[in-house]
Amino acid sequence: MIELTHSIKSLAQNLGFSAVGITDARILSEAQKDILNFTKESRHGTMDWLSNTAEQRANPKAFFPQAQSVIMVAYNYYRKNEKTQISSRYGNISIYARGRDYHKILHKKLKKILAFILEKVPSARGKIFVDSFPVMEKPLAVRAGLGWIGKNSLLILKDKGSYHFLGGILLNIPLTIDIPYYQNFCGKCHKCLDACPTQALNAPNQIDARRCISYLTIEHRGEIIYSLRKKIGNQIFGCDICQNICPWNKKYARQTSETDFFSRFPAKVLLLNKLNKMNRIDYLKMFEGTPVKRAGFKRFQYSVETALNNCINT
Repeated sequence: MIELTHSIKSLAQNLGFSAVGITDARILSEAQKDILNFTKESRHGTMDWLSNTAEQRANPKAFFPQAQSVIMVAYNYYRKNEKTQISSRYGNISIYARGRDYHKILHKKLKKILAFILEKVPSARGKIFVDSFPVMEKPLAVRAGLGWIGKNSLLILKDKGSYHFLGGILLNIPLTIDIPYYQNFCGKCHKCLDACPTQALNAPNQIDARRCISYLTIEHRGEIIYSLRKKIGNQIFGCDICQNICPWNKKYARQTSETDFFSRFPAKVLLLNKLNKMNRIDYLKMFEGTPVKRAGFKRFQYSVETALNNCINT
């Protein structure tokens, strides 16, 4: 298994993953407490799918009972010097959502790793997850030795930053596990907390999704309260503010080598006046194959109207 583990990591690196680590499939006890408190306090907002599976999410075996080990990977999506906005008259979309849908890209690469494992161990079975399977990816990544969870609640890789997609494979065979990442290098820095315009980061490592711009422009159902609408500014899908301000990203974020993550539309095409006149067909055509489609046309339209009103009233 030591040799197989080494080969898996080498393959992952060759496939472009920034980091790869392996842990076991034990319950994430502390993370389970955190998510149960999170949903108990209703900080998950209208994400009922999160509260419905809260207790099981910390247990990798809940949805794959035969799991013995977990391979965790991180893939860089940062694009250096990309202008994400020109002025308040233009809508701003999070960097991660400007390229091809990452679910498909990471799933394809993880499928190659799983195929390699099955070739070496025919009796092996695995389950791939990329931000869609109900497991807690960030705590698993910490336990697999990839990095630490920062005060903005995102996983930070030392010397690489937080602009990374996460994914993994649950396996029914044991592998050589890595040492968990016990250190936290955020120190006394609280720039991300101070920078959040909606105060969604009300305490280190804690987030109130009901106030988070990413949640409000993607997952939230219903109208947004007026006091928060004003603070969203020209964000129309997602938000990068707490990542942009992070010193680890300012110093270590590097251009991704994955061309599929390059922006499919320049900032200049996101003029709010034009986006506000877009119909459903135009929306589907423009954002086909990107994460922006997750919001749905009505939610996207609502976000554009909110940003446009903020622009007019600025």
